[in-house]
Amino acid sequence: MPWTMQQMMDLATGYWRAAALGAAVELGWFERLTDQPLSADELARAAGTAPRQTAALLRALAGLGLLSEERGRFAISSDAAPFLRADSPTCLIEALRFNRDLYPVWGALAESVRRGAPAVPPGAHLGGDPARTRRFVLGMHSRATAMASAIAPAVVLPARGPLLDVGSGPGTFSRRLAEDRAGLRVIQFDLPPVLEVARELTRGSSAADRIEFHSGDYRRDPLPPAGAILFCGALHQETPESAAALFRKMRGALPAGAPATVIDLMVEPGGARPVFAALFSLNMMLFNPAAGVFEAGQTEALLREAGFRDVASRSIPDLPYFAVTANAG
Repeated sequence: MPWTMQQMMDLATGYWRAAALGAAVELGWFERLTDQPLSADELARAAGTAPRQTAALLRALAGLGLLSEERGRFAISSDAAPFLRADSPTCLIEALRFNRDLYPVWGALAESVRRGAPAVPPGAHLGGDPARTRRFVLGMHSRATAMASAIAPAVVLPARGPLLDVGSGPGTFSRRLAEDRAGLRVIQFDLPPVLEVARELTRGSSAADRIEFHSGDYRRDPLPPAGAILFCGALHQETPESAAALFRKMRGALPAGAPATVIDLMVEPGGARPVFAALFSLNMMLFNPAAGVFEAGQTEALLREAGFRDVASRSIPDLPYFAVTANAG
């Protein structure tokens, strides 16, 4: 497309919008505005912020369509409410809170590309920093809750035996599947600090008594036997070599004919589309220079090489995600 000066400046200042949203999340404004509309002065008093700057940020958020203003009082806009109201089942506040951790990391992109080195210590969000790990897992739960209705139908469930959720993170998808299907047993497999948060999220679930937590590192430890495997949202942390090794391990944990479902952000051939997936690949390289987003066809080929058959992929509607399904050969 032909670029205009304004389009180029909109791209160059795109982080302004993200920073405005992130500041409101950090200040806890959306939780306060969930309860009732507030004037700038009322919000400043409640949140302990400077009145003039509070008013300026509120106006900017209204300009972005995140808030509405009526008679000097601000409320979360009806269009943004499903994602910003604290009482919404698809609330993204925790995901946006974790995204604040990524803000300074992206500022180091040029240096990371120059040196081919990570911008943060590897594993900082997977147990190296307990507070960051908690924000990461809760953030992933927030995103997964908003996507669950689109993702869940793509998962092939076991004919018998438990569903093994490899790299389960918050366990949102497999827990949702167990809640929706009576009798489905689930094994959530992830690192101990991650499962600690997942256990909290499972309390009160109608399927809590059918969910087992198995601590381990899927790259190093054996996988427990299962009737089906779900590997969702973690492939982008792997290299082609480590993914191939994991798929072989997954094949070994399944009986012949049992299904496996791999779901993740994936790019089309060439790697430039969808744009969000291409940018997310850069995001992963800031943590691990060898990691990145896979092509759907590449994922299919690795599963076949690992001993799976009936391999097929399809895009997830309205998301830059693909689901690749296969049966153990």
